[in-house]
Amino acid sequence: MNIFMVGPDSASKGGISTVISNFKKHFRVEGKEISYFDSWSESHPIRSSISAIFSVRKKVKESKADVIHMHVAQKGSFLRKSILALTLSKKYPIIFHMHASQFDTFYEQANPILKKYIRWVLCRVEQLVVLSTQWRDFYESVTGRTDIQVVENAVQLPENYHYNPDAVNIVTFGRIGKRKGSYDILKLAKAIGKIHPKIQFVLYGDGELDTVQQKIEKLELKNVQLGGWLTKEEQSSIFKSTLLHLLPSYQEGLPMAILESMSFGIPNMASTVGGIPEVVIDQENGMLIEAGRVNEMEEKLLEFLNDKGVRNTYSQAARNKIEQEFAIDPYFYKWVLLYDNLEK
Repeated sequence: MNIFMVGPDSASKGGISTVISNFKKHFRVEGKEISYFDSWSESHPIRSSISAIFSVRKKVKESKADVIHMHVAQKGSFLRKSILALTLSKKYPIIFHMHASQFDTFYEQANPILKKYIRWVLCRVEQLVVLSTQWRDFYESVTGRTDIQVVENAVQLPENYHYNPDAVNIVTFGRIGKRKGSYDILKLAKAIGKIHPKIQFVLYGDGELDTVQQKIEKLELKNVQLGGWLTKEEQSSIFKSTLLHLLPSYQEGLPMAILESMSFGIPNMASTVGGIPEVVIDQENGMLIEAGRVNEMEEKLLEFLNDKGVRNTYSQAARNKIEQEFAIDPYFYKWVLLYDNLEK
């Protein structure tokens, strides 16, 4: 069976690229071959998008595809993939694998014509796959479909890991900006610095770097740093000296950074949005907070910092959660079942 996978270049930044990279590195299933088609490149976004439209039919034919698996986000990503899907013959079963963290906002803000187009495309493809039950409920309400499948993200478990409960670095990975709660982190850091001055907050990623840096300077924060964008190898090294991964986002799908950090036994404090509550269990393997509630974040973080036993307990439970429910092998098994069902 041949699968034709469509998405951004796996070397690009972001969660979708990480998912595709995991397929390239770890998907080894007898009788299943995946051909990878880059529909977008970070270095040449416009040129790569136009090129993809004109070359996709030829590439699909050359791959002898039985199933087409498209990775989809919101806005431009959805529009590009919808054009590619419409370019292809109906004889190819198409999966829309929805990674979008803000598709609800994208849909709600669309004009009536675009909303109608979005619904039509989502109903036209053979299969919709989403990252959590919360997102399944949303897409069901938009499309009326009852066959939407949930396949949570997954990660490869590191063979060796060591959590240091005495580490002093609290980190966040991904896009830096309002949606990710970055400005709330600055408020939190100011409060925590008065009580635990050794604790350092490091924000890794790209985004609103200049604005955040100006805010750091205005608040005179000595315990916050911007760490830039990391490769996966650099990220793994950082995990070795990380006390907590912090992600107080206002909108999410199912962040790979949460799964990756938990696979290293690092507890998370994250907001109750998207698929996060399905992996972070409050006061069991981490802490859940409501986005924007800095006082709640401060209260829970202080409890965490003041109890080494809790830190160790959360660490072991975080690792166990990934091993039992979000490991890469059972994840691929779910995809094999989906592919097989579509081929029939």
